[in-house]
Amino acid sequence: MKLFHFYRSEDQSGVSGTGLVAEGVQLTNGWCVLRWISRHSSLCFYQTLDQVRAIHSHGGKTEILVHEVAPLPIRITKTGIKRFEILMQIIEEASRLTVVAEERQKSEIQVEISTQKLRELVDLLEQDIVVHKRRSA
Repeated sequence: MKLFHFYRSEDQSGVSGTGLVAEGVQLTNGWCVLRWISRHSSLCFYQTLDQVRAIHSHGGKTEILVHEVAPLPIRITKTGIKRFEILMQIIEEASRLTVVAEERQKSEIQVEISTQKLRELVDLLEQDIVVHKRRSA
């Protein structure tokens, strides 16, 4: 697995800015996930790191810094699957909250609803972890 970051010396489009503008990970199967670090954040998926370079290097104006990381051994358990599903819901809700909060026409009530849902999911994950620790002790 590899982590990588984009460091951009010049912003051709005027959207992403300069400096550290994106972070990503290349999974063990070669696929890459890229997240833009900006007001207009998004996730992008690519089949290879070479595709990422070809699309986003902008003729050398974007440096891609790659960091090698050893993958963790994976043990899939029912508890792990449940927690992973909760974590994915947390990520989805946090993403929704970020978008809702940035849209001026959205009401404060929508932000509060999304924030409350996020709190509930985090509480659910915490409860599951505490229960599992008690059972293991």
